[in-house]
Amino acid sequence: MVARWITASKRVRRRLTPVAVVVTAAGLVLAVSIGEASARPRAIGATAAWVTTAGMASTLAGGPGGPAKATTVSLYSASGPDWPCGVAFGSDHAYLADGGAVRQLTQAGSSLTNPVGTGDAGPVAQGGPATAASIETCGVAVDHAGNLVVADDRSNMIRVAAAQSGTFYGQAMTAGDVYTVAGNGSFGYTGDGGKATAAGLFLPEAVTVDTAGNLVIADTDNSVVRVVAVKSGTFYGQAMTGGDIYTVAGDGSVGSTGDGGPAISARLNNPDSAAVDTAGNLVVADAGNNRVRVVAATSGRFYGQVMTGGDIYTVAGDGTQGFSGDGGPATSAAFHLDGGTATVGGGITLDSGGNIVVADTGNNRVRVAAARTGTFYGQPMTAGDVYTVAGTGTAGFGGDGGPATKARLSAPSGVAVDNSGNLLIADLSNYRLRMVATIAGTCYGQQVSTGNIYSVAGNGSPTGFSGDGGLAKASVLDAPQGVAVDGSGNLMISDTGNSRVRAAAAKTATLYGHPVTHGDVSTVAGNGTAGFGGDGGPATAAELSHPHGVAVDTAHNLVIADTYNQRIRVVAARTGTFYGQSMTVGDIYTVAGDGIQGFTGDGGPATQAQLNYPGGVAVDRAGNLVVADTNDNVIQVVAATTGTFYGQPMTAGDIYKVAGTGGIGFSGDGGKAVRAAMANPGSVAVDKAGNLVITDTANQRVRVVAVTGGTFYGQAMTAGFIYTVAGDGTQGSTGDGGPAVKAALDFPGGVTVDSMGNLLIADTTSQRVRVVAVTDGTFYGQAMTAKDIYTVAGDGTQGFTGDGGQATNAELDDPAAVAVGGAGNVVVADTGNGRVRGVTG
Repeated sequence: MVARWITASKRVRRRLTPVAVVVTAAGLVLAVSIGEASARPRAIGATAAWVTTAGMASTLAGGPGGPAKATTVSLYSASGPDWPCGVAFGSDHAYLADGGAVRQLTQAGSSLTNPVGTGDAGPVAQGGPATAASIETCGVAVDHAGNLVVADDRSNMIRVAAAQSGTFYGQAMTAGDVYTVAGNGSFGYTGDGGKATAAGLFLPEAVTVDTAGNLVIADTDNSVVRVVAVKSGTFYGQAMTGGDIYTVAGDGSVGSTGDGGPAISARLNNPDSAAVDTAGNLVVADAGNNRVRVVAATSGRFYGQVMTGGDIYTVAGDGTQGFSGDGGPATSAAFHLDGGTATVGGGITLDSGGNIVVADTGNNRVRVAAARTGTFYGQPMTAGDVYTVAGTGTAGFGGDGGPATKARLSAPSGVAVDNSGNLLIADLSNYRLRMVATIAGTCYGQQVSTGNIYSVAGNGSPTGFSGDGGLAKASVLDAPQGVAVDGSGNLMISDTGNSRVRAAAAKTATLYGHPVTHGDVSTVAGNGTAGFGGDGGPATAAELSHPHGVAVDTAHNLVIADTYNQRIRVVAARTGTFYGQSMTVGDIYTVAGDGIQGFTGDGGPATQAQLNYPGGVAVDRAGNLVVADTNDNVIQVVAATTGTFYGQPMTAGDIYKVAGTGGIGFSGDGGKAVRAAMANPGSVAVDKAGNLVITDTANQRVRVVAVTGGTFYGQAMTAGFIYTVAGDGTQGSTGDGGPAVKAALDFPGGVTVDSMGNLLIADTTSQRVRVVAVTDGTFYGQAMTAKDIYTVAGDGTQGFTGDGGQATNAELDDPAAVAVGGAGNVVVADTGNGRVRGVTG
């Protein structure tokens, strides 16, 4: 498997790799086996949106999830930068910046939708549908025309999703499409006084819209605040031209100087948020300095201080990191606005009373610096003083339905106020959007009481679990690593991070002893707790531990590679005897592995043998279980019946090594498979002739164990012997157009065989899908020669582009699984992009 930790801005993201995809003859996706964090697999029918020309690429599955009831949705995704970190309000909608997407929650309802963003990494779209755009954001605002403005800090751009067709920010826009209005995509601090789209930004974390309609950008890592003028005029003491960009606070150096002087000569430290008050003053969360500062729009008295237009002043925070000062002057209080390396922080907004509301992220509180004396959020406040209005200061989750000041928050990083005066909080590490009600009544689908706090979106799961009992397409999975389909078309998903196996039902029926509804998703094994327990009892009450591969055997039983438990387990589809055990429908049983990591037991009862992180499982034509015992560097078989298989006499229920010596290395080609050395075989499949096809991943090869003598993949093979059919053992991506055995592969993740017998390889780290032709002919739009290797998808560049065009011109991101449908269409698990993509056959 291929693992990558990716840090972008102040948010941490995680991705790993898929290993297997299987499709039916009708083109239904049967299996997408994904490594640690991944795409969101969905069943894809034969009528899915394939591009009709051979060799073309299209996206078939993957995205941020939903729509669904807001409080049932997980706001966490291991496959992208998803967690709730910013919030805004416009009209009657709350908008939650959820890392890889912008979520919409209607004030009068409770359904969460996704108007912007795919939830995954990819290219910068210009003029395409906002729902298909790749973004990374903790900053969202609504402009005067109702357009969504997004601070996309991954691309260093400010982007607009048009609410209606028209001309905005000097560009003709189509409703529903997304456009760049500031930033050229490069990291830098350039372009002041020129076109905003030609300027360099550096991880802009937030954007807001001032009273004139100008865009105000917290250009965070440049330590400045910048303005894109919507029209020509004088703003913030500067003459500006429409469409151009200007710095209005900060000199580009990190520091904490300049109070009482010109804002453009002052030093800021990673400003994370900005707001504009009713007087037009610019309010900035100077997060790295733990201060809130104001750039006066005109001369006058604001926040208890005499200010000069264009100058900057501290109105909250004494510059020290900590917590103190509640009930006293805001300028003498200590804040902790910077959320740390893994989170953004310091979100601010202005309420209807003109008070400054601050997400005091590191203190796990929301605080208010009162602009005037009065009662706000149920507390008497004095102008210029600071007060906590939500959170006890202890990180955690608690208090819903009770007073906000007695509730626990965890790294609140964004705040907004809706048109009813309710306070919205992006409670980042609780994976929720929460609301402090200022009036009693019904709001966001809930009955609320004044001063109390409520979760209005997100189920709080830190592992991405939601959707049971609802539509499968609205569910959230956490790092699904295996999928299979039974004879009725039900889709089985190994929901690895949730330590469950779930089923998306093809029809309303009874499955593993439980009623299921057509199109809905249900847990069929695992209770969500990572561990081991429950054998001999109901599968849904049992504990699994990060199950990887899943399969369905010939009796329709569910077979699970319970990877971290070092076991293979079975959920019985009906009552009977399987693998030498008496089983009851719906109950779970161990059929291989004693739970101890290691390698023992060959030729004896499978339940007394040791396994070592079994990552893949398949079922052969005789119904035997074939296990990729990854860290033991062997392929093993659990006999379903007594007989001779793979040249060995086997007894039902016993386990046998059929390939690999158990030592890591490379040897044995052309000889007995059991005497060959392999290196971390990641997956195993069974081809139409019954041969075992193995991705010998760390050896940069694909190898075959022949079950009978004959010619396969252009080579004469002897039963029980092993052969390399692709890869010369060197890591790379060379050899296209020549012999497959002389080509370099780069950690091949998955293999399959198409209807013509060609071998398809997900050459993961080379960012390609490659084909070894078994005969001369034209395949996937290319003329091919038998035994040679060709790229059929991916241009070798890691990224996401190319849908609707030639697949060989598309960018992939760690494609680690591949399958073929009956029409010859290829399905690719494009792991790093969080998608399943197709190549038309």
